[in-house]
Amino acid sequence: MKRIATALTCAAALALSLGAPAYAEPETDHAGATGYTLEILSSEGGLGGVQDSDRRTALDCDPAGGSHPRAEEACRLIDEHGDIASVRMESGGVCTLEYRPVTVRVTGAEEYQETFGNECAMKNTKGAVFDF
Repeated sequence: MKRIATALTCAAALALSLGAPAYAEPETDHAGATGYTLEILSSEGGLGGVQDSDRRTALDCDPAGGSHPRAEEACRLIDEHGDIASVRMESGGVCTLEYRPVTVRVTGAEEYQETFGNECAMKNTKGAVFDF
């Protein structure tokens, strides 16, 4: 009797696992396109509402589009590096040492957030992805 109960439990667990997807699909805005919402948030003015310097855009990849002005280049960088979090440019650009932090936030096909010392450092690190 104990062997039958164990066999039935194993069979039920196997049947349930076969019906579950092996991976999660990224969010898509329309068939075949991977959608992101990109934000650049300024820390000026303290906590709270949207600042004048805060910006937001939509980026679709595969095919490249959305409201992002450099969508094709941004999608190429994401594709080359695997995801937005991994994009690290080696531009060699020079930035001033002023501390005016900006935070970038991504929602949609990827969840990501990072704070940079200033906008120049952000653009030198993330290239076209946050150049809007």
